[in-house]
Amino acid sequence: MKLTNPLPLDASYLYHYTTTTTALDYILKNGTLKFNSFSKVNDPRERKEWDMSPFVRLNANLSLEQYDAISREVSDILKSNAKLVCFSRDKNEAKGNWQPDARFGRGFVKPNMWHHYAGEHNGLCLMFDSKKLQDAFAKNLDATRLVSGKVVYTNQGSLPHLKGDPFIIDLTSVTSTGDYISAIQTHLNRFFAELFLRKLSDWAHEDEFRWIYFDVNPDPRYLEFGDSLEASVVGEQVEESKSEEILRYCVKYRAEIANLNWHNGYPKVERSGQPYLTHKHLLAT
Repeated sequence: MKLTNPLPLDASYLYHYTTTTTALDYILKNGTLKFNSFSKVNDPRERKEWDMSPFVRLNANLSLEQYDAISREVSDILKSNAKLVCFSRDKNEAKGNWQPDARFGRGFVKPNMWHHYAGEHNGLCLMFDSKKLQDAFAKNLDATRLVSGKVVYTNQGSLPHLKGDPFIIDLTSVTSTGDYISAIQTHLNRFFAELFLRKLSDWAHEDEFRWIYFDVNPDPRYLEFGDSLEASVVGEQVEESKSEEILRYCVKYRAEIANLNWHNGYPKVERSGQPYLTHKHLLAT
């Protein structure tokens, strides 16, 4: 069982917390995950407008107002067109260790995440294989515009540096709209870690991993996750009436299932199983 046995040293699992409604009506029903604009995130360090300093051609003869407008537009494009999907990770100390001692190191045992993102324990935590998920995303996107990585948590800002400042963008070669978008893409590729993989230390409990895609518009994207779903962890407040529907999707995606309950303040994995072996009949109903 991938949820109860020791986490393998080479494990590459990621966890997406969501409400039961979102899981059943969208994610599991459609087999997709939502890439949403960076402007929708919670951390004010990320969500608020960046003060970008553009380098432009000397003969551009821009007024201060025009210069400020470009700064705002670059920030807006980066935050609106850059879309992301977010996951939690297992802690390194969970690898190779038996539960229950290692249980708090698993990515599906995060009380704050269950409360804020999974309907106050009335939701699901979906466990994915990160390598299969990467393949699924790359199959449907322009790979040159898709990046990913672990989030770094810090309360320190980026130090100014003329040759390596994420808030200074080179627009000196821009002569058309295509050049403009290309320059922003180049800047994102160079500084995606500093711009999109930094959060304030208060969020460190999330152990977050992200995929980021720089799109041509700000509309959300829904991408198939293929065969990457490994398990569905059911919150303790999920109604029993939802059980068969959740089981049916686990059969469909050949995923494991378990309930996560809390006893005397300690997480306990219960009713774990492999419904794709024991409940195949559900696909016929």
